[in-house]
Amino acid sequence: MSTRIKPFLPIALRSRRHLAPLAPGLLLLCATSPASAQPTGVRVAPAPASTASPEFVRQALLVAPFRPDSTPAGLANVSRDLSDVLRDRLGKRIDGRETQLLESYHLRNILLESGYPRNAILGDVELRLMARKVRADEVVFGRVMRQGNTYVVAGRMARLRNWEMQQPLPVVRGTTVAQVAERLADEVVKARAQLQGLRRCENALEKRDKAMAAREATRAIQAYPQAVIARDCLLSALFDGQTGADSILTVANDALHIDSTNTYAAVARANALEALSRRAEALAQWSRIYAAHDDSLSLATVVVEAQLRLQRPDDAMHNARALAERFGNNAELQRLVFRAQTALAQWHDAAVLGDSLELADSTFRADSNYATRFVEALRQSGDSLGALELVVRNVRRFPGDSRLYLQYLQLLGIENGVALQRGLERFPDVSTLNVMAASAARRSGNRTAAIRATQEAIRKDSSLTPQYLQLADAFFEQQQPDSAFVTLLLAPRHGDQAEILRGYVVARGVTLLRTASDSAPALQQTAVRMLVLADSIASREDTRSYLAAAALQASRAQLVTASRSRTCVDVRSSEETLQLSADAIARGLGEGANAAEISAAYEAMRVAVENAIRSLCKEP
Repeated sequence: MSTRIKPFLPIALRSRRHLAPLAPGLLLLCATSPASAQPTGVRVAPAPASTASPEFVRQALLVAPFRPDSTPAGLANVSRDLSDVLRDRLGKRIDGRETQLLESYHLRNILLESGYPRNAILGDVELRLMARKVRADEVVFGRVMRQGNTYVVAGRMARLRNWEMQQPLPVVRGTTVAQVAERLADEVVKARAQLQGLRRCENALEKRDKAMAAREATRAIQAYPQAVIARDCLLSALFDGQTGADSILTVANDALHIDSTNTYAAVARANALEALSRRAEALAQWSRIYAAHDDSLSLATVVVEAQLRLQRPDDAMHNARALAERFGNNAELQRLVFRAQTALAQWHDAAVLGDSLELADSTFRADSNYATRFVEALRQSGDSLGALELVVRNVRRFPGDSRLYLQYLQLLGIENGVALQRGLERFPDVSTLNVMAASAARRSGNRTAAIRATQEAIRKDSSLTPQYLQLADAFFEQQQPDSAFVTLLLAPRHGDQAEILRGYVVARGVTLLRTASDSAPALQQTAVRMLVLADSIASREDTRSYLAAAALQASRAQLVTASRSRTCVDVRSSEETLQLSADAIARGLGEGANAAEISAAYEAMRVAVENAIRSLCKEP
């Protein structure tokens, strides 16, 4: 069964406002490194003119000046010429009714008006701003390199409203500008084949029809198998609360294989790995995102949140402080540091920072999660009076938070029966309150009330292994060993709790066996059952030795009873109990002297039982 994950607030790729829930930093980032690919050299014929009305609003495409990767003689001029020739080639291939190719003078005029040189080389941020001024919807840009007599061009296609989600184009090579422009135009046309399905996907996301969005995104990928932007839209559609995390991971991996700089796919991959409980891989993925985008406060903050979620508070602390040094120590970063401090049990520092946030940060005051951490920090740092004052205020501020009420009881003293009873009435489903009530009842000597409260705690939370042991203790004190045994049978046996349960059952079984004389066969049998239970939890040499000895003792008592009653039934009972000893010995008791004594005693008992069977269990 595939693991499913809740949507980590997916984005519709239609407008900027949909990006914010995923990671505010995505609004500020742009991927600039081209992905490598082998040139195909395939020519794409221009699409035939259509008489049908266009399905979408006409888009404006800007071919930006390409950037020279280095400064050999003439490469800057080649880069500018490439843009002009590429625009000319695209004009012959693109349907003008659907896409308007912006003239290059639009951008040059904007550059001059903005005080830039006519032939300025624009960075990503500048290019995005200029493209917005000329009202472009799509931008084609890239880098030009020279290898001997060959020009190597790594191009990208970006959509202005989702700049960080770019489509890398396969690297093209040629010995002349015309040859490179021809091949690059082919790749642009092929990449734009995804746009129709992509826009349908975006429209479906706007209507919250994720099933339709997924279908259209899939069609877009079929139209252009190397599509990255369409895969981003598919990821948004798959965050529907139903799709398995393994499926989302596959799509994210595919997108990153094509474009390792794709931020949305990188974040989707990290979230999917978390949902699949692949913690180490998720942490590594978040770390890569942080390293690539530590210049984005919003996205880096998302990474710190993930590190806290994945229980890496030391890394979260380091990164949060580094961000504070770079961007200023704002309240959000202070809250992250506070959470890391409480996770690391740095109680004094957390108490000091909590005092500051309580006074200055309304978000901190409005969140009961911070309130419980702050109370604990004050209590652990020794300021019990401050903790009590704060928790009283927060119990009123957050009347529905049972955690704060529990802290209130702990600080007030659970001997306050009125407050405890009020808590039981206010939070009837909180098992910890019943645990506290049982503890108070035991201290007051009311065993019946303690048993009742402990049973209620277990009913509300069956994972409370210590409460099963306390309940068993109460039954033993009430001289009800059978009820104690049934309680222990029901106790959970997972993780570290299994060893705690085993140790308790062994101790109780041995004690019960030592106090049970031959005149109390029922107690002996209960002791044997206890040791069988301990051996079933984890069979080891000590439990097998205890079980073998206990079964011998109980078998001997049953044989004594048979000698008095002269009945075959009692002899057969002795034989069945002795078989438990035989099984334990067969599985191994170790090499100690005790093991030799038990084995010798078993042989003697076996002979005695066989003689009794021959004597008392004759065939009719």
